[in-house]
Amino acid sequence: MLGETYLTIMRWYKGFNPWKSEVKSTLIWVQLLELPIEFINKEAAMKIGTLIGKPLRVDRAIEEGARGKFARVWVEVDLMKPLLSKYKIEGIEYLIQYEGLDNICTDCGRYGKPTARC
Repeated sequence: MLGETYLTIMRWYKGFNPWKSEVKSTLIWVQLLELPIEFINKEAAMKIGTLIGKPLRVDRAIEEGARGKFARVWVEVDLMKPLLSKYKIEGIEYLIQYEGLDNICTDCGRYGKPTARC
């Protein structure tokens, strides 16, 4: 993140046009909210991260075994697909917060919509 904006770095390829190129995925910190304390650990956070995209790491606090209000996972997400806003563990629904991605429709999960709802 650069200020309040995500900076995306892409591999150059022959014919690459930065003015017409689409950002199809991004790396983003994801907060797993309201988790029971037994799920605030590296293994659980990485497993939940696979529901969202490709989890790469957890934040330092979780890595060191600290417990907080939520777990954070750094995930590569596909912006061409709807983003997950919630998930279930043992029949209980939990919310997901994407840090710095404010243009997400909370109904359909699409990124880039000008309004908060469909």
